[in-house]
Amino acid sequence: MRGNIFGNLLTLTTFGESHGPAMGAVIDGCPAGIALDADDFSAQLFRRRPGQSSITTGRAEADEPQILSGVFDGETLGTPICVLVHNRDARSRDYDPNYYRAGHADRVWQEKYGHRDHRGGGRASGRETLCRVIGGVVAEKILPPEVSIVGFTRQIGQLRAEDVPADLTRQKVDAHETRCPDPAVADAISAELRACKEQGDSRGGIIELWIDGLPMGLGEPVFRKAKNLLPNAIMSVGAVVGCTLGDAAHDATMRGIDFHTGVSGAGADAGISPAANGIQGGITNGERIRLLAYFKPASTVGSMATSGRHDPCIVPRAVPVLESMVALVLADLYLNTALDRVGDLRS
Repeated sequence: MRGNIFGNLLTLTTFGESHGPAMGAVIDGCPAGIALDADDFSAQLFRRRPGQSSITTGRAEADEPQILSGVFDGETLGTPICVLVHNRDARSRDYDPNYYRAGHADRVWQEKYGHRDHRGGGRASGRETLCRVIGGVVAEKILPPEVSIVGFTRQIGQLRAEDVPADLTRQKVDAHETRCPDPAVADAISAELRACKEQGDSRGGIIELWIDGLPMGLGEPVFRKAKNLLPNAIMSVGAVVGCTLGDAAHDATMRGIDFHTGVSGAGADAGISPAANGIQGGITNGERIRLLAYFKPASTVGSMATSGRHDPCIVPRAVPVLESMVALVLADLYLNTALDRVGDLRS
């Protein structure tokens, strides 16, 4: 199994199984001299942590990070950073080794490898995503401080947020358990997900991500463009079935004269398209990047859902995971910019 390393100059390797002793991450390629301690990881891990509300799984994990290497006296060393999180509340008796759960990876993993960890999905579990959050914390430390990555619940089932504040922050998003910033819709989503949990049902939804404050010039044509690396990273998260740059389906129906309105050939914004969603030619143009990630309904439904401990909807807890994947891509591209011009190398 070789698909456990993500990135180019900045790499994230994740390890561990859902019901094994621990989950962990190794981040390599991080420059030395960056302030970093366990509390930095704790804040983001807390946002992803299970068992925090009535609409999430009942699995109660503390998710306390332990830094094993790569940090000394509160600063990165430039060596691989290894962070471990122990699994404390696994309940393996809920899983039958001879039963393949519908819609999960159980059957295909067995066919591919001839051997699998049946307990909670093993490596295919959503618990693996805490390792991505660990990597995202380091990535955000590398990015310029003015860069902002904010994800929120745009839609769950048929309930869609329309009244979203323009000055959205993570604190505002986290004010409601659904991570939906439209208060009226958020309450309706909570009620629907509680009902789903009681009935053994599940829902899918949409996470929207706003990335602001990026410099112009991130992206490596032709095969490492920002516009393909970001969706690739997001699509690697379990249950994500699609990712678009802005409202792609709507954009595809527009006339060019309408889509490209407002583009100037001169001045400070020369050549910058307001409709480009922050990326032109695969390279960031300094404007906001808006991404939409689409989630299928959680696979565990029926009696398995009512007897076990499962999320009726993955979307709210996945927000920090997607933010982390975006940060990993952008930090990697940011480090790559040092290789763009020989003058940058010599300086």
